[in-house]
Amino acid sequence: MTDEVTESPGLVKTLRPYHVWALGVGIVLVGEFMGWNFTVAKGGILGALLAMLVAGTMYVIISLCASELGSATKLAGGPYDWARLFVGPGAAASVGLAVYMEFIALEAADAIVVAFIAQELFPQLQVFPVTLLVIATLTFINYRGVVAALTLNFFMTAIAFLAIILFFFSGTFGVFELHPENLFQGAMPNGMIGLFAALQFGPWFFLGIEGAAMCAEECKRPSRAVPLGQQAGMITLLVGAAMTLFICASLLPSSIPAEGLGVSVYPLFEAAQVSGVPVLVALLAIGTLLTCISSANGCVCDSSRSWFALSRDHFVSNWFASVHPKYQSPYKAVIFTMPIAIAFAFSGYLDQVITFSIVSGLLCYVLIPFSLLRFRKMFPSHINKIRPFVSPLQPWISYFAIIIAITIMSTLFWGYRYNLIFALVFYLIAYFYFHNKHKKHQKEFDWQREMGWPNPSHHNIEE
Repeated sequence: MTDEVTESPGLVKTLRPYHVWALGVGIVLVGEFMGWNFTVAKGGILGALLAMLVAGTMYVIISLCASELGSATKLAGGPYDWARLFVGPGAAASVGLAVYMEFIALEAADAIVVAFIAQELFPQLQVFPVTLLVIATLTFINYRGVVAALTLNFFMTAIAFLAIILFFFSGTFGVFELHPENLFQGAMPNGMIGLFAALQFGPWFFLGIEGAAMCAEECKRPSRAVPLGQQAGMITLLVGAAMTLFICASLLPSSIPAEGLGVSVYPLFEAAQVSGVPVLVALLAIGTLLTCISSANGCVCDSSRSWFALSRDHFVSNWFASVHPKYQSPYKAVIFTMPIAIAFAFSGYLDQVITFSIVSGLLCYVLIPFSLLRFRKMFPSHINKIRPFVSPLQPWISYFAIIIAITIMSTLFWGYRYNLIFALVFYLIAYFYFHNKHKKHQKEFDWQREMGWPNPSHHNIEE
């Protein structure tokens, strides 16, 4: 399953911690400019706060798991490679497809939002041509190499995050008037069931941060860059989420579901408009646009790496496993993201596309900590060469993350039950198909040749 498939050069190892930060935060920060506020429509301000805290706890744990696994394996497939190495081929194929679908769907959604923003600024523009242009441009940038793509992400993400910080401190220092009493209005409009239902939108604050570890194979020092960039990214998002929730709730009414925060398309931008400060309005408009572009850009990077890894191990055609001789990018896998993203974008069902992305992500959040549990069982903690970064409080926090992910997934029955059922059936079929097709290769896996590790003892790999 892991034989060499091409004699083309390998992926270039040039990325540093700030590139990892830019990839993770660049994908996710868009969820703080829009989408998260639907928690308010379901559960009010208290529901939004609960969703942020519950999802934030899960993502902190997932980030720790991803840091340990990514710095150890140093492979481009991220969650796919972790499942392949430590769980089995069926789980690997399922999570590889889930990662691919998660980021492709996010890319499509981001491109559509960019097109809508462009249309608001220039009414003569049409949404679909702009969407196509955004997808094509970002595909070309990633085709030319990962350093250029993620350096661009770093600057766009830094500007967008700076916009949130300046907006927050402008309000707290009295540049415009805040209304903290809004935090107590409509705090729990739908009772306890609303609090529970709000959890389905909690991942918006952090969805995709695990993708930061997917550039491990292209990092100069992955054992340092992955944990540092991943954890710095998670801290950035936690701070940004808290600032966003406070400033938006203090400016936009949450007690009027038909008009307020719960149904806002661009909550940070609309909050800036309410502030009445032209500079902040312009800054948040720019931040909204840049964060959508950076998210779509990071999604091209991560989805192509997942498809590249699937191809390299013969789960899909190994034609996609080629590396460009000049740009050292998985260029065929990058190009293949374009027609799939366009298909999602032109379906016209944005909420359905996003929901499929969330379900795909939640499946990963079950299998990432499970992969870490298997990894630790197969390679105990005393093997320091294999595990350069060790996440704390294991295995308990991994079990806790799995429980949270399954709980959040169950809340999708409020509004998206058919999406949930379809996605689970799709990945279940993929699991059994690829498990039966590749189980022989799993038994013959040579850890010394493939990873440079000693083979785990029979006692450690027993189910």
